[in-house]
Amino acid sequence: MKFIALCFLISLLVLFNTKPLQGAEPETVVDKQGNPLLPGEGYYVFPLWGDNGGITLGHIRNKTCPLAVIHNPEAIGSPVFFSASGIDYIPTQTDLTIEIPILGTPCNEPKIWKFFKVGVNLWYVGTGGRRGDLASKFKIVRLNVEYAYEIYSFHYCPSDRRRPFCAPLGFTYEADGTPVMAVSDGIEPYYVSFQKVSTFAQKKNQDLSSM
Repeated sequence: MKFIALCFLISLLVLFNTKPLQGAEPETVVDKQGNPLLPGEGYYVFPLWGDNGGITLGHIRNKTCPLAVIHNPEAIGSPVFFSASGIDYIPTQTDLTIEIPILGTPCNEPKIWKFFKVGVNLWYVGTGGRRGDLASKFKIVRLNVEYAYEIYSFHYCPSDRRRPFCAPLGFTYEADGTPVMAVSDGIEPYYVSFQKVSTFAQKKNQDLSSM
């Protein structure tokens, strides 16, 4: 019953209020086990509706670079790393550097998240970012409804007066069906939970060296 109530409340929130709470105080982001997210540790980012795939990097539109942040429904995705200056734990409502350090790709640019424009009022999230750059400042925002303590979304809303806009990240689809993380009108927030890579491997008895 709690899960059904949560789904209903989230549906209402998506319909009527997809903006982050104004003036909300930062709090520690926690994983699915209730443990604080740590800088320098890898985490899988799972969608709210079960462990149905995860996020990783991929090529779009026949371009080598930048890589785009995509959702792969067939796999657990790639480890994601979060960092910010002078912190011991990853907080909400705080500018973060987010990175998916995949090796062995023909794209040699940094794997730090960055916005790039691909159309009118459409921005994709891809690689090539730089720590401290305006286009590479993302936030984690907790879903503020009952029973949603471990549910979050990503936002582009840098704590900088130069910010061009403030919006949640969701997914849109390329012509070939590839889901790409983006910001645009009408895109719903992508609600997620976090699973520390090491604890997921122990739970599933998987060999991370093969991923």
